Amino acid sequence: MFSDGYPFLMVSQGSLDALNEILKEPLLINRFRPNIVVDGCNPFSEDLWKVIKINKLTFHGVKLCARCKVPTINQENAIAGPEPTETLMKFRLDGILRPNCKKQGKVFFGQNLVCKESLSAAGGGALVKVGDPVYVLQEVSSCAEAPA
Repeated sequence: MFSDGYPFLMVSQGSLDALNEILKEPLLINRFRPNIVVDGCNPFSEDLWKVIKINKLTFHGVKLCARCKVPTINQENAIAGPEPTETLMKFRLDGILRPNCKKQGKVFFGQNLVCKESLSAAGGGALVKVGDPVYVLQEVSSCAEAPA
């Protein structure tokens, strides 16, 4: 997976499952290009996480991830379609999640993160591995409080 504006994108399996329940054709998680996928939490609860710890690394939630058009492109045939953006606009649009903020027509799915510690060998070489527990150290009470 690769990143664009931020080094980490976290999405929960629960969020993908909730989306897939209402899509006509379910999508795989790689369509959204996260490099951290968490499981065992309520759908979209990752939107509220301000500080999390995985292994010895502390991650800070920087902003909700406003989705570009890439998730609308079928990775097997390179054909763009309206989904998942069309469905996400019904319940993940900025005006719905953040009603008191400026409406820009952004659709959110996942949260962009930064890591407090260095990930290099010189920085201690801590790793995030599949199955590592995720500890939520700090969270906001609603998406309206989450940076976007």
